[in-house]
Amino acid sequence: MKLIELMQRTGNTDIGLVKSDLKRAFIEMESLVQDRVIQAHSSIAANQRYYGFPDNMVNLLDVRVKYTEGNTTKYRKIPRIVMVEEVDEDGV
Repeated sequence: MKLIELMQRTGNTDIGLVKSDLKRAFIEMESLVQDRVIQAHSSIAANQRYYGFPDNMVNLLDVRVKYTEGNTTKYRKIPRIVMVEEVDEDGV
């Protein structure tokens, strides 16, 4: 549903008021259902292919690698691979 449709259904003509009401509604919904997002850090070891995850983990949101170039340190995101076959080979 578009914002204009919502305004027509409620009979409200003030777009600023409708936007602020929507923001408050989303904040209220977020406060009712809280996600338990936990960040975890792991060090990469040489010649180690598999790493363990916590038992209560439901979804892996993203993987980042600490990257240092000169005096700056950044975290670079590793793209997700979708539809991976369960093969325990390097494919070489």
